Amino acid sequence: MDQTDREILGYSRYVVLAAAFSAMFIISPFEYAWSSMSGHIGAIYGWSPEQVALMFTTFIIFQSVGMLPGGMLRDKYGPRWTTAIAGLFSGVGILSIALGPSYPLVLVLWSVGSFFTGFIYNNAVTTGNKWFADKRGVMTGLIAGAFSWGSLPFIFPIRAIPASAPPETFFTVVYIMAAIIGGVSIVAALLMKDPPSGWKPTGWVPKTKAIARPSEHNYTVSEALKTGQMWVLIVSFVLVSSAGLAGMSNMVAYSNSFHFTATAATAAAGGIALANGFGKLTLGTLSQRLGVENTMILSYIVSGLFLFLTIYAGMNRSEWLFVCAAILAIFFWASLFSLFPIAIGHYFGEAAAGGNYGVLYAIAKGSGGLYGGILSTMLITQHGFPFAITIAGVMAIVAGLILIPLKYSPPIWKDEEAAAQLNARAAVGRR
Repeated sequence: MDQTDREILGYSRYVVLAAAFSAMFIISPFEYAWSSMSGHIGAIYGWSPEQVALMFTTFIIFQSVGMLPGGMLRDKYGPRWTTAIAGLFSGVGILSIALGPSYPLVLVLWSVGSFFTGFIYNNAVTTGNKWFADKRGVMTGLIAGAFSWGSLPFIFPIRAIPASAPPETFFTVVYIMAAIIGGVSIVAALLMKDPPSGWKPTGWVPKTKAIARPSEHNYTVSEALKTGQMWVLIVSFVLVSSAGLAGMSNMVAYSNSFHFTATAATAAAGGIALANGFGKLTLGTLSQRLGVENTMILSYIVSGLFLFLTIYAGMNRSEWLFVCAAILAIFFWASLFSLFPIAIGHYFGEAAAGGNYGVLYAIAKGSGGLYGGILSTMLITQHGFPFAITIAGVMAIVAGLILIPLKYSPPIWKDEEAAAQLNARAAVGRR
């Protein structure tokens, strides 16, 4: 007899959802408060723009690499210990910002913390695949959205710190972030647990083609990597993550390059954090109606077009258009962090969802971070923001276009494909 979530856990699966949401929420400042923190870091320690940009790049790379072992350990041992231990190391990572001026020391500790945020991210976001096959889009989008919203309590206090304030003012915010990351991750970990492999809500049957999986086989990591569809997803992820990271990590400086007011830069930074989260939730939910492929194609192409619009707005000195275009570009771009894990669960099943999404994320976002971080900064220094953002817009559009074939050729397990061919031949023979 199938067990309910309460019989497995002793409480509702929505408690696990809340725990995963909280764990994701607290690691948000590493990425989404970066454009607000980076100026203070450079000014306090006298580090060059390239040194500061390298910290963002190392976060992207190490967090991405951490996704793979984090996912594989979660699939094997469950999410509790991996989340708790990773939370403590992540807290040390954010604390390292206050331990300068030794750049090598800060960079090493920051990189270690960044690596373990990948564990937390994977453990949290794949909860949507494991516990919510019936609501995969909305729940994965909600958890992914937490990674954006968690920066909001810190963006505005950091932006409000005047340039004349002593370093301790900024460091106080850093200490608070570190304590919250360590404490909340332990509490969240105690409530996180995975269901048995293949578990589905009692009585649930997919009602639409958009939700129904193309194959019932649960792919291992090695099996998924042998499919062409996985590599199309990887290339698309590389392109679209590069595009958005280039704009997001430099948004305050991008706004300032057009001599817009500080209010415009703050509105863009804060609006991006909100739009980022709601983009993941809204488009993740929409994918249950439109299908995950259609939603990805639409989102990434539209994101690229709005990136082009930020250039037009800047050159025409329109602050309100710049802020709106930047927010909408990130709204559609951010969906990649809910749509790709949804696609992984949809195509390859939930049993190894942590490992499969981990390998996709590790390869793709790690590579995307190279352009979104240090390479885009170098291009901006040499050729200006419009040139770098134009390249980003093209990347986003191409990322959407290359997904079109997946609509017509999803991965089908070889045994199921052979059975379908036999059935088709038998049907022809009966005519």
